[in-house]
Amino acid sequence: MFYLMFFLVIAAIGYLLIRFKDRSIIGGLLLAAGLMLSFFTLLLLGLAFLDEKTTHGSTISLGIFYFLIPLVFLALCIYLILNSQTMRTREGKSLTAKLSAALGLNLIVSFPLFLVLVSGLINVPLFLSIILIFLLLLDLTLTFIFMAYLLYSWMYQMFPVKKQIDYIIVLGSGISSEEVPPLLKSRLDKGIEYFCKNTSSKFIVSGGQGDDEPVSEAFAMKKYLLSQNIPEENIIMEDQSTTTYENMLFSKRLIEEDWQYHSEYNKRYPVIIFSTNNYHVLRARLYARRVHLKAEGVGAPTAFYFLPTALIREYAALLSHNKFWVIGLVLLIFLIIVSSFLPI
Repeated sequence: MFYLMFFLVIAAIGYLLIRFKDRSIIGGLLLAAGLMLSFFTLLLLGLAFLDEKTTHGSTISLGIFYFLIPLVFLALCIYLILNSQTMRTREGKSLTAKLSAALGLNLIVSFPLFLVLVSGLINVPLFLSIILIFLLLLDLTLTFIFMAYLLYSWMYQMFPVKKQIDYIIVLGSGISSEEVPPLLKSRLDKGIEYFCKNTSSKFIVSGGQGDDEPVSEAFAMKKYLLSQNIPEENIIMEDQSTTTYENMLFSKRLIEEDWQYHSEYNKRYPVIIFSTNNYHVLRARLYARRVHLKAEGVGAPTAFYFLPTALIREYAALLSHNKFWVIGLVLLIFLIIVSSFLPI
């Protein structure tokens, strides 16, 4: 019961960070991690209660613990491995197409090996044991944080923006012609969905022209919006950005310039949302915070087979943007392992 209360406190701290630090990503991860750990603790408490109160409780508990949970774990790993083949078939050969398979194989190897080492079933020299357990625990910890990231990413998008919206930023993605590809179309359609409820709002179509692109992404997006009967005066083009960071920075400047001519300029800050694909919302939100743009993200749907690879890639990018947190985590795990084997 103590652990349950501790994990609920972690979740509560995360919730407070989200409320008072404008949907803090660290707060979101704490909330998601606390909820997951609370769920697993409740599951174990429920199995223990079943053992005590029912005649066949022990058999059921053992079946769930030793067969059902490992079966679900194995099924997840197999899905990740097979999904890599689907990615290769539909998206072509690339390193990113192998990410889901790498995660699946990693879990199949690292989790059982960690349990074997911790249980002492095999004799390993002390120094090698410390190194292996450290690496495996770091691996599993980062995987758990990834699970928390997935949960918070889902939670973040479960609550639609219900305010009166002033600006809708649509983040660009690669194009090969003047027509928007399906990925970019889904972002625009999500923006149109909100525009239909806020017809006085304005679109900021954000995306420059790459070396291999015939026109700017902003031009292609504006062309699509016009074809969907969006008035031209409700569309502002931002055609200089080449990264998500620049999308947010340059869009903010255009909004500030346009908002000056609004009758409510001195009364309030404009309500802004940005539309991107669901797997990209959290990282795009991070860039918005960096340029001090107060904007909520809305996620357009993505093909299910593409999600595992996209989410793994986004998570890796998120870790690279929070290097100090990752370094702190590595040092903390190392100190825990060393103190466990070599108590002072």
